[in-house]
Amino acid sequence: MTTHVDVHGVDLWCETPSGRRVTIQVKTTMGVSAVYPSDKRAPRYFFQVRGQKARAADVYCFVALDSGLLRLLSAAELPNTQAKAYATDQFTEAAMEADIKRYLY
Repeated sequence: MTTHVDVHGVDLWCETPSGRRVTIQVKTTMGVSAVYPSDKRAPRYFFQVRGQKARAADVYCFVALDSGLLRLLSAAELPNTQAKAYATDQFTEAAMEADIKRYLY
């Protein structure tokens, strides 16, 4: 069961199949950010996140709207920065399914 809530820093409360309740903050991006020719790294998705002190959710859900795929991270795993970046090759069906099993079961 998933419910949209109006709580600062939390977008969803999910009840997992095991009965555990998890709070989720959803972050989205329209697509890959511009990559400069001098940048030799893989293209990346960027998501804005708050600093460590403002985190209220148990899990962060990063959604790439162009591919319809998502990744999940616990609040404790997020870097203490204002942004989270993922290389495009980290957004796969297999990675998404593994994250869902890891965090929501």
